[in-house]
Amino acid sequence: MKISIIKSFLGAIFVSIAVTSCQSNVLPKVKNATYSSYSNADQKGYWVEFELSHDSIAPKSVVLNNILQEITPENKTDKKFKVNVIAQSTAIFGFKPKLVEKENGIYFVTDTADVFRAVDFKLK
Repeated sequence: MKISIIKSFLGAIFVSIAVTSCQSNVLPKVKNATYSSYSNADQKGYWVEFELSHDSIAPKSVVLNNILQEITPENKTDKKFKVNVIAQSTAIFGFKPKLVEKENGIYFVTDTADVFRAVDFKLK
């Protein structure tokens, strides 16, 4: 009985690893990943731009300098994205950026989970 439980547990771990590795292989490649900072009277932040090799798996959000910013349909043009990652704002009442303990990258939405891919955004 104990051996079958152990085998089932190890099988579940193997399937989890296989699914995760397959998901990361089908994620689109991120190309031309850049960012530039901006500052005006009301707001400070970053313009993040990138292009995907295909758009069958949608990007959900971007992380830059520990700030998480959701990606909206307005941020997309074909396979290119331009996202305003807001760090500070006095124009938006009560604004606080969503901070995460994550390296720079992009979250993608798959059928089973949100998958994070680290991205080395280059400063323009």
